[in-house]
Amino acid sequence: MRYPVSFLLLLLVCRLVPAQTSTITMWKDSAMGTIWNKATLTVAYNKPDKKGNYKMYLSDSLGRNEKQITYAGWPVDRQQWVEEWHPSGEYLFCYVEKAEYVKEKDHKRRPVDAIPGYGAYTDLWLLKRDGSMAWPLTNLQNDYDKGIIHCGISPDGTVFGWSERIKAPKFLDKNLAAGSYVFKVADVVLDSVPHFANIRTFQPGNVPALNELESISPDKTTISFYSTFETKNIFTTPIYTLNMITGEIKRLTKESFAQAPAYTPDGRSLVYMTGQACDIFPMQLQGADWWIMDTDGNNKKRLTRMNVKNDPQSVNKYRLAGSLSFISNNAFFGGVMTKSLGLVGYTVKVVFNK
Repeated sequence: MRYPVSFLLLLLVCRLVPAQTSTITMWKDSAMGTIWNKATLTVAYNKPDKKGNYKMYLSDSLGRNEKQITYAGWPVDRQQWVEEWHPSGEYLFCYVEKAEYVKEKDHKRRPVDAIPGYGAYTDLWLLKRDGSMAWPLTNLQNDYDKGIIHCGISPDGTVFGWSERIKAPKFLDKNLAAGSYVFKVADVVLDSVPHFANIRTFQPGNVPALNELESISPDKTTISFYSTFETKNIFTTPIYTLNMITGEIKRLTKESFAQAPAYTPDGRSLVYMTGQACDIFPMQLQGADWWIMDTDGNNKKRLTRMNVKNDPQSVNKYRLAGSLSFISNNAFFGGVMTKSLGLVGYTVKVVFNK
């Protein structure tokens, strides 16, 4: 049997272009750290002002009806970053930069030190969604060694975890170039003065390392994170899980760098970012795409192809997939950074096949 040339060409194209496992659509430019709340169908996110200070916003699911949220007791010229919703939709967990600049012996504070994700001079606060009230949840020492990055909350809102800096970055040290961190996990108490109780501390390997907590399992037994506690190299960051009851740590990835592992709402999978199989574009650093795997590290599958040359999802430039917030078991809002330093980028909506 003979086939027409057009049919043969179609077969060739189908073999050369891999089937897409996801769709990516732009949700909002310049919005970072976007998080979804199912109870109120509301999205919270962060955008920098003209001076580079991040401010917090709410909108509907389509990004419309945007309004800034803040608390009158916070200085307007400091970093404010919304990190997690309470599932009720009534409260937001936020990073807030300390107001007072204090003299330090070995470091002179700069505004860039407290950019969200850099970790210094920040505390956790709980904010009512209308901005009428806010309560401090931590009160860390006001110096360059202390601060908070990357948090996670259990689906029922009763357990909260964060990455707490215990030592400032060490220049040219691949292990500690971003600082040394431990994990703190606490029960959330929403009484007349909301606060944390039963705070537990975890330090993988009991050694100084870059440790970033990302997510808490739906059954509240396990946290997912990435770390340098074994590799001692910030450019080689495997993903792990830590059982908070037994202390058991499991390594889930080996390839390239991998970060931001988030449990799907059903608890059966982790979606994460990695540089695995990413093309490096001329004069640019390696980017990262989102992948999915079982919670034991098996059945890894690529979800996006932003860093594959000439792919329909690619603009043939560096793109770094970041933290995400699930809308459902197969859809999420995710941050995409367009520059290797700072928080410059946008939010996309990704829908994928599991």
